Amino acid sequence: MVEHPQFLVGAFMAVVAALVAWLFWMVPLWSRPGLYFAVTVPPEFKKTPEALDLLRSYRIQALIHTAISFALLSAAIPRHWPLLVLGEIWLAIGPVIAFMRARERVMRHGVAPVSVREAVLAPRAAHLPGGWILQLGPFAVLLAATIYLHLHWEQIPDRFPVHWGLDGQPNGWSVRTPAGVYGPLLLAFGVIAGISLMTYGILHHARVVRIPGSGATKYDFAHRIGFFLVAVEFFLAIIFSFAAFLPLTGNPGIAFPLIFTVLILAATFPLAAWLNRGRAQQLTSIATTPGSSLGDGTLDKYWKMGVFYCNPDDAALFVEARFGVGYTINFGHSSAWIVMAVVSLIVLFPLGIALTALSHR
Repeated sequence: MVEHPQFLVGAFMAVVAALVAWLFWMVPLWSRPGLYFAVTVPPEFKKTPEALDLLRSYRIQALIHTAISFALLSAAIPRHWPLLVLGEIWLAIGPVIAFMRARERVMRHGVAPVSVREAVLAPRAAHLPGGWILQLGPFAVLLAATIYLHLHWEQIPDRFPVHWGLDGQPNGWSVRTPAGVYGPLLLAFGVIAGISLMTYGILHHARVVRIPGSGATKYDFAHRIGFFLVAVEFFLAIIFSFAAFLPLTGNPGIAFPLIFTVLILAATFPLAAWLNRGRAQQLTSIATTPGSSLGDGTLDKYWKMGVFYCNPDDAALFVEARFGVGYTINFGHSSAWIVMAVVSLIVLFPLGIALTALSHR
């Protein structure tokens, strides 16, 4: 038991604030060479004084918003939940507003993406990263945890705590029922299944950004994302299994979860940089016609606020995100809402079962 947990939580909040600030600091640089604040620009524009001044202005605003949000979150630690909600909203919206303001200034420098297209006649490499053995790994972890709990069912108390406050006292309970014990594992199964479905969709139905003259690559950006998502699935399987073992292990203490969270957050940023290198390694010296740029092959007019892509004439269901690292769905595609509905049901159904079990106090 930590004697003064508020100091540990305060240090944890400071570290997380620094990592989040660094994330917003780096986001504008995590894009293809022909993109700047989600706008297609000439590759040389990023080095101009105006572009550097714009980047500096965005970063100052993002840091201010981050500082304000974490000040609110820290003030809410004892029991002021309104400040907690306000801090979370500020963190979600503040830096995004700074990004949007920068994007508006860049828009007047926008150009059309290069119109040259290159097709590779070989079949598209859409295999799941690591094959089925690696893909089934997270589900095997959940199955092993389920079997272990089943074998130790009699050791589980009839009523057990599942959440503790900063003072070490339990403030959340569940009961020994299939939903109460296996709920975290069922929820993890739904989340991981949803991620697997998204991975399959990205590998088979995402727009391929191919640079003229670059030919085919064995591990393109989509496959890097696929490997990253598999790692996320394993991480979630381990975390949820740990949560499922709480009836047997009891209070894990506050130090371990906080330190573990910081380590995970710290590992996220190098992974994001590695993913970005998968799409940023372009031949920027390729000649483009005046008033055009390599970009990502999509027109700026289809990007709402630079974040949401909506183009009913694009056959791709997924496209590379212009804000951050990863893929986003094409909201103009006829199947987009069906996919989101299916993924939501896969996740929400087990979540409902888990929440039902947690309602027993």
